[in-house]
Order: sequence, then structure tokens, then C-alpha cells
Amino acid sequence: MKANYFLYFFLIFAFHLIKCDLILRAPKELQSTFISKYKFEIFTFNIDGTIKTGLANFGKISYGHKMEGYLLYDVNNEQNQYGCEKFDKYTEENPAIGDSPFIILKKGLCSVTRKVINVEKAGGHAAIIINDKDEPPEQMFLADDGQGSDISIPAVLIGSTDGNKLIDYYKNNPHDKAHRIRLEIHFLLEKSDNTVKYDIWFTPDQENVYSFLKDFERYQKLLGDTAILGMHYVTYPYFSYNPNSNSPVEDCLGGGLYCVRPGNTITDGSLIALESIKQKCIYKYTYENKEKINGKQYFWDYMIKFYEKCIYQQEIYDKLCSENIISLVGIQKNVIDQCITDSFIGTSTGTLNQNTIKILKNKILDEEYETRKNNYITRVPSLTINGRLYDGSWRPEYIFDALCASLNKKPKVCFTEGTQIEAQGFSGPAVFLIILVVLAINIILFILCKNYIKNKIIDRIESTDINSKIDAVVNSYIALRDQS
Repeated sequence: MKANYFLYFFLIFAFHLIKCDLILRAPKELQSTFISKYKFEIFTFNIDGTIKTGLANFGKISYGHKMEGYLLYDVNNEQNQYGCEKFDKYTEENPAIGDSPFIILKKGLCSVTRKVINVEKAGGHAAIIINDKDEPPEQMFLADDGQGSDISIPAVLIGSTDGNKLIDYYKNNPHDKAHRIRLEIHFLLEKSDNTVKYDIWFTPDQENVYSFLKDFERYQKLLGDTAILGMHYVTYPYFSYNPNSNSPVEDCLGGGLYCVRPGNTITDGSLIALESIKQKCIYKYTYENKEKINGKQYFWDYMIKFYEKCIYQQEIYDKLCSENIISLVGIQKNVIDQCITDSFIGTSTGTLNQNTIKILKNKILDEEYETRKNNYITRVPSLTINGRLYDGSWRPEYIFDALCASLNKKPKVCFTEGTQIEAQGFSGPAVFLIILVVLAINIILFILCKNYIKNKIIDRIESTDINSKIDAVVNSYIALRDQS
């Protein structure tokens, strides 16, 4: 019995570690053909009906929730089984108006975003894309081609073998209730109790990240210390980097160890790498300086002003603009300058010049590289929530909902400003009071029952005693009468 309980709780714990994206719920005969194996320590679990997936980096992904729906496939229109042309509203294969249709499509012939846009316009609640290669979908993602900003449904990628199983069953069976393919899509995040950590990985010339921060600032203020931002900066070694060389490399610092591809505004990659160091120093100064009240706001002010005045309004980046922003938002420039100087390895004099900057190694960029490697970040920009890579649109309201979904104890703003649904029920004190009332009623009923039973017993005893006495008198009378 103990072994059964152990296995039960172990399975629950293991499933919390598994990202189950797409689950086939019906029909049973099809479900049994999908078996996914998951390893946990020395154990291997076989889970029926689980289909491994990759997600798109666009569309609304309702993290912390699940979606249910029936699969639709355009059997009659072979030309549009790729979804490159518009569908009719709720295709004729739709089992019933009001059900949530998941439309399955083949990859290829047109962009993924075009397919998903057509699915959404047709009333589909999710797009399931079958990969054209039999590669592990969980190691891939569906990329936005620049047209996915207004898409509000999720898109998932599945392997070609799994996809062909679904299509074959759909084509070869009637579309009645008994044979409908019913699916669930689960969007899971690592949860924490009181705070959620979200991290951004980017290079300082990426305008979309600054634009996001500007629009998201409102939500950050609403969440306060419940949501903690982490900023990380990405550089790459030059393809022919030589650690023994002391020669500068174009678009790089550290003799080619820290390189960034030039952008449209910042046309020198070495300036982008240097801005990375500066922003990290500002982040440390504002987020890790406990003596400053509301110190974190300095970082947000710098990032937004830097974007507005040094990136958005200028055709060519001027590094003096960055220094002016530091003074404008009230950050101590000498502290940031010292942080930048101290980060370069081998600056014995405490000062830097253009030549030494180009060839010296940097502690901050080394730490950032190790952090990125340890978190397996390969896409830039990327966003992680509680250490898990976020997929989907970077629209501020979507990120806000994802952060709220990552909290076990959600602040009130998650229900008033987001899509989280507050659990209906009694509060903790009310539940405690109800328990006390119920307990008091039970005690009173117990006492009343006890007294009632006691009185009944006494009455029974007294009645039995009287009857015994009457019997004794009657028997004595009968005996006397017989003797006479």
C-alpha cells in the first residue's frame, strides 16, 4: 500500500516537471497510437496521447491555462491543406458551431504567419502546423516573418510522423461524435509563490526591446516588487578569434572576444558592446543598490530615455547622448564610469583609452556569456520567465498575463488588469469562522444527544426496576393465596 502511495505522489511530481503541450483526449483508439516516453532519474514513463510540440514566437499563448478543441482538416480542398489561401468561416467539416476548432495544416508553400492569419480569420482557435521534416519539434520554434504582431491565437509545431497519423485517421473515419479528434493544448510555466523573475536577453541596438520596455513600464509599476526584471547582454566571439592576439578587431571588444553585428543606428559593433557594459553597470547600480529608494526606476528611466533620444530620434548613434541621459535621469555618472573601468581586466591605472578597450577582456561580458550559456539562450532577443523560455508575442498585456500565471499567490492587479480569473469562494478568516460554527453546532448536538440517551437509559432502568418490584409483589400474592 505504501509503495502505491509513493508511486502516486512520484508521478504527480514528475508530471509537474514535464511540459505537456498537446494531448490527444479522444478517440481512444487513436490515443493509444501516441506514446511519449519521459525519463526522470532512473525511471521512464510512457504517457498515452501526448504529442511533442514546438511553439511560435508570435500570437497569444495563454500561459498557465489550457485550451480544448476538435481537430479540423480541409479534406476536400487539397490545394489549401497548406493554409496559404483563405478558408471559409468554420469549414464544412466543423462538427458543431460553438466548438473550438483547431485547424491542422502542412508546413511549406507560404509563411507560417500567413497560415495562422488565415486560420484565425476562419474562426480557428489554434493552428497546428505539421513539420515537413521529421525533426524533434520541441527543439524548434515557428518564426515570425514580421507579419505576426496582430495574431491573437497560438500556433504549435508537431512532427511529421505525428501529424500524418492525425490526418490519416481524419481522412479514413466518419466525422461523427464517436470519431472526433479532441485535443488539449497545455501552456505550462514554472510557478513561484510571491515573486516572478523575468529576464531579457538582447543587444543594445534592438529597438523592439526598448519599445517593449516603454510600453511595459505601466505593468511593471502595477506588479511592483512582485515582478523582478533581469537584463542580459549578448556578444559573440569573432569567427577567427585568437586569444593570443593583442590586435583590435572591427566591431568587437577584447581583441575579437566580444563582437556585435552593427545595427541601423549604432553602426559600430564595439560601441554596442560598450553600451552593453554601461547598461549592465546601470542595472547593477539601480537594482542592487538597497540604499536608494525606488532605485529600480532609474534603470527604466534610462532605458526609455536612451531609446527615445539616442536611438529613435537619431539616424546615427552618438555615445555622448548616452552620457547625457545618465545625468538627465539623475544617475551618478562617476559611479557608472568606475564600474565600467573596473570591469576591464588589467586596468592597473584605473583609466581606459580607446586602444585598451579594444583588446582587454571584460568581467561583465564574461559573466553575461556564462549566464547565457547556462540558460541555453540561442535566440536574440529572448525572454525567460522563472527560467523558462517564453514563446509568443511580446505585446505587454500578454507578458503581464504570463507573469501573473507564473505566480501561485497572485496580486489583485492580475485579476483587475489581466485575464486571470479570481477563484470564487470564502476567504481564509471566513473559512475558519465557518469551521468554528460547524464545530460548535456538532458539540451542542453531541451534548444534547448524550443527555437524551442518558435520560432514556435512566428511564429504562427505572421502568425495569418498577416492573421487577410489581412482579415480586404479584408472585408473593400468588404464593400466599395458594397456601391458604
